[in-house]
Amino acid sequence: MTLPLPPRSPSSAGAPDVGTVPDVPDAVLGWRTWRIGRRAQRRAELIAPLAGSAWPARRPLVASCGSRDHTPPGERCGCGLYAVADPGVLEWGPSDHEVLGAVALWGQVVEGTRGWRASHGYPRFLVTAPVIPAEQRAVLSRRYGVPVVRSEVPARHLARLLGGEPTLTERLLRGPADDVEAVLGARMPEWAHRARACPTAPTGPRRRAALPWWRRR
Repeated sequence: MTLPLPPRSPSSAGAPDVGTVPDVPDAVLGWRTWRIGRRAQRRAELIAPLAGSAWPARRPLVASCGSRDHTPPGERCGCGLYAVADPGVLEWGPSDHEVLGAVALWGQVVEGTRGWRASHGYPRFLVTAPVIPAEQRAVLSRRYGVPVVRSEVPARHLARLLGGEPTLTERLLRGPADDVEAVLGARMPEWAHRARACPTAPTGPRRRAALPWWRRR
């Protein structure tokens, strides 16, 4: 399917005028992960965990592909920007600097069994692990123009918890991005207490691992 692109600004040399988050009617909203850097020069960058490429700030990421036979996302290719419908199936690496986030996808969109691949994308909000300091969250928020919220439990545990609560997950995706902190904050004391009481036990329902391609872009 093809979704509309953001409006263009006449003063931006043809570049999409996204402001903070693109106002794209009927954009697909899904979940994905990013990694944020530890080194000073990358502390304000969102990095695709496997590809290692940085998502641009204040403008959409446009998917690319090594093949010249099609434009991303190809129907028979793995190219495109990825997101899943259920955060509980996301695959996580060992780093505690991976963050959970919602992403808006638009343009050319291909639907799969667990989510979507798209030609254009931009973050909608981010949720970080407790180890990410407030200063770094503030810098990320200013740079990308989206809310960056602190979780009291590791981001991967939060994803599993949200995977077991589809109503809450839908509310986070569909509601105003500025309400994410309040919505999560209402449940965070309960989740943090459970994590402290049983730190080695899973904090959410068991899920089989997602295929690696969910995290490429």
